[in-house]
Amino acid sequence: MTPVIIWHPDGRQVLRDQAGWPTLAPDKRERLTDAARRVWNMDLWLLHEGGSSLDRPEPAHLRALSPECPRGMVWDEVDHAALPQARAWQQPHWPEDAAQHIDDALTQVGRIRTSALHPVHSNDLVSVIQADTTQGIVYFKASHSGREAAVTAFLARHHPDLVPPLLWADEAQGMILSASGGELLDAVGDIRPWEDALRQLARFQLQADPLALATLDCPGCALAEMADQVDALLGDVAVLKDWGVKEEDRTILEDQRPAIRAAFRALASLGLPDLPAHGDAHPRNALSGGRGSVWFDWSEARSAAHPFLDAGWFLWWTLQKPGLPVAQAGEDLGPHLARTYLKALGCPEAQGLLLTSRPLALLQRAVAYDAQFRHWKGTIDGWRPLYVPYVLRQAARALLHP
Repeated sequence: MTPVIIWHPDGRQVLRDQAGWPTLAPDKRERLTDAARRVWNMDLWLLHEGGSSLDRPEPAHLRALSPECPRGMVWDEVDHAALPQARAWQQPHWPEDAAQHIDDALTQVGRIRTSALHPVHSNDLVSVIQADTTQGIVYFKASHSGREAAVTAFLARHHPDLVPPLLWADEAQGMILSASGGELLDAVGDIRPWEDALRQLARFQLQADPLALATLDCPGCALAEMADQVDALLGDVAVLKDWGVKEEDRTILEDQRPAIRAAFRALASLGLPDLPAHGDAHPRNALSGGRGSVWFDWSEARSAAHPFLDAGWFLWWTLQKPGLPVAQAGEDLGPHLARTYLKALGCPEAQGLLLTSRPLALLQRAVAYDAQFRHWKGTIDGWRPLYVPYVLRQAARALLHP
């Protein structure tokens, strides 16, 4: 049973039953909002899922979209229901605030919203909302910092074919509104949009201005520096234990440290310069649509990094999912995608080195996640995203079974 705090539209009252907070028992994979509609015939907006997916007791927070009260419950004045460290999109008034932001932005570009808002995704880092308009679907994103909005706006000005059509950006509030860029790449079975996405990635790496990205707070990390950071993380047993990295994975990674250092040296020997990077270049951050293939979610963009670490992350993500539609064509997908990318980057002879650099891309992700989340404070006390042990486990497996 999941306890839920349901806010009245006025943002001052919450729903209670005789036992206190109401509870829901969603079916397997059923969303809380769907369960509430099924059980109570209530339309709700999910503000925060609480600890339900983490086996934690924290209640979920939802906002009622109308003031009707289910039988056996009452609206009661708030006493201690507020969510600690809540982001703007986790506040009870967010549905109205988001609608105002979206409608004001649409007015500036001559569009009118024609549907209710449809929440797509929300956590402590972002809120993503979809809406229909007189000229097609739009996506609104609010982030915990303004960097993604600033980078996206910069790219829309200087590399417009790289990103979905940007309609509006507010860097101070960390918000963007974009027209739909098409279908998520991982759902596309045709190999051509995948090839296009990798060519786009290579063009961005070669053509984007690293100094301009640096002024937008996109960090740079030279390959030699990244090699040192990876080695330092793998050698810090206390940090790895604190992250919950399993002993078997720590042992593999410790044993592989000389090979990892050698792999970084081999990558350096290719002589490629550090270039601008997307930072999280996987197929669910790319779209295929009217503009061809475009990239979004620039929240982890870097002003400089080794280009193979971006492409290696893309290839690892793709090749460890054999059920992808694009993988069903029977083609040797990994080498084909690697050749496509390398030709666009201008170093077609480096296919073997790119394919063997995939574990290094995973290790770079571990370093990035550790820097972002080691001391992270979110809305659930004592919990942080556990990306570090996940990618380190995948790196250990990739190193043992290249």
